[in-house]
Amino acid sequence: MNQEPNILRPKTLLEHFTSNKREDKKFCFILGAGASKQSGIPTGKELVKTWIDDLKKLFSEEEINTWLKERGFAGKDLAEFYPQIYEKRFDIDPQEGYYYLEKIMEGKEPSCGYSVLVQVLANTQNNVVVTTNFDSLTEDAMFMYTNKKPLVCGHEALTAFIKPVMTRPLIAKIHRDVLFAPKNQSKDTAGLDDGWKKSLTNIFKFYTPIVIGYGGNDGSLMGFLEQLESIEGGIFWCYRESDGLPNERIKKLVIKHKGYLVPIEGFDEMMLQLNNKLNYGLLDEKIKKIAEQRAEKYKSQIENIQRREKSQETTVALEDTIKKQPRGWWTIELLARAEKDIEKKGKIYESGIMEFPKSAELYGSYANFLYSVRKEYDKAEGYYKKALELDPNNATNTGNYANFLRNVRKEYDKAEEYYKKALELDPNNATNTGNYANFLRNVRKEYDRAEDYYKKALELDPNNANQMGNYAQFFLIKGDKEKGKEYINKAFTFNIDNKSLLVELWFYRYAHFPEWYEEGYKRLLELVKNGARSIGWNLKPNIEQAKKDGHPHIDLLYKFDKIITEDAPIDILDK
Repeated sequence: MNQEPNILRPKTLLEHFTSNKREDKKFCFILGAGASKQSGIPTGKELVKTWIDDLKKLFSEEEINTWLKERGFAGKDLAEFYPQIYEKRFDIDPQEGYYYLEKIMEGKEPSCGYSVLVQVLANTQNNVVVTTNFDSLTEDAMFMYTNKKPLVCGHEALTAFIKPVMTRPLIAKIHRDVLFAPKNQSKDTAGLDDGWKKSLTNIFKFYTPIVIGYGGNDGSLMGFLEQLESIEGGIFWCYRESDGLPNERIKKLVIKHKGYLVPIEGFDEMMLQLNNKLNYGLLDEKIKKIAEQRAEKYKSQIENIQRREKSQETTVALEDTIKKQPRGWWTIELLARAEKDIEKKGKIYESGIMEFPKSAELYGSYANFLYSVRKEYDKAEGYYKKALELDPNNATNTGNYANFLRNVRKEYDKAEEYYKKALELDPNNATNTGNYANFLRNVRKEYDRAEDYYKKALELDPNNANQMGNYAQFFLIKGDKEKGKEYINKAFTFNIDNKSLLVELWFYRYAHFPEWYEEGYKRLLELVKNGARSIGWNLKPNIEQAKKDGHPHIDLLYKFDKIITEDAPIDILDK
């Protein structure tokens, strides 16, 4: 009587996986074509059926049936002979086979099960995937759902980089990546390259494999597993329950390694159950947030290029690109930013709002223009309110309206209400975080809380020169010149194209550092003559500290302050 392998229910395996008491216990995943099916990539069995149909067109049905019979394939599960059938199908032009595989994998995205798998790879010590697949689903999912960069070994030449215990996620593609002449023919899949043998031997000394979607129809990985004396912790071979028990070869392997057969519904379903055991939750909001952040970063980069001094070629390229852009609110915003004439700029916004009357972003941008450029405060407030009416959950518009209430209306309680709401809507918005820090410092005089928010703003966006300038001011008005100088210098390491920030930074140097008095005056004069302003910004605490430090030209500091923050005429410097 043949011995049968033990059957383990998925619930038991998942409990064992998530609550194992051994600190040294590690699992790895062996993935086959079945794990890719729910991502839209055909399984080996499905491909074999397609290729047999193709062969009967290329040759005659009689010829192919004879070939199957002569090879001993007739009447058997043809999926077991995938390499030989692939070889026959693309014997005339082997390169066509590579092209065929590329096309069926092109544009395919990881199914939801991969989102769970890669979180396990990124966040636990169970960080190894061994796969016979050529696709990039696992590594794509790593980039989509985690911030960990995996080591992807898509060719045997890379096996030297595999360590016995990996500190970063490893994706080992033993039949190569689809772009590296994947191993599909029988002569290629009959055995493993020596580099793979060494690496996998080390892996299975430390990692217990969980097999999903792998039919064991190759001589390479399957043959290697059969030759191993033992595998740490056995082997858990998951199979689709609706397909029935695996073949005898798999059963013998599981018995040899004192493992278990695990009937599952499918890869995604198994991963969803694991997701529940690990309390990971669903990722739809995170995916949306990541996409939004990428889009905002992209927009910011384009806007920064538009704002900077640039060559004629770059200017023309950007203008032409904007014209090709499908019209939307951002197209209007870019056109308005590019226009130097204030009247024309205003008309671009107004016609844009008529074209896109439901764009909260466009209403908010026009409100900023009315507030900071036109000084039409009542009209600006109307547009801020309309923007928030259209989209009450827009963190940017909420934060900008808070700035308006603080700087123009002096309605501090209401401003704080909007700052807090903006941060509730988007806790990771560095600009709103820094602006609230300024509010706490300048209005509430809550310096400890302010510093906490300054630090958080820089944690959220460590390369933000504006936040560094604000933090520098915080230290300077406290009398900490060394820290102030440190953050001013850090801000200047960036290519600053924001005139408001430049004029603030040079004011700080002129107000607080004797070694900068002469050049600071020259730079400030040049900047204000070229229209640099920071309307509503509070420089008076810097002047008060400069008085205490014995600055020799307090009168000039007051005059520069009025020009920079109130747009007073430049000729007051001559009085």
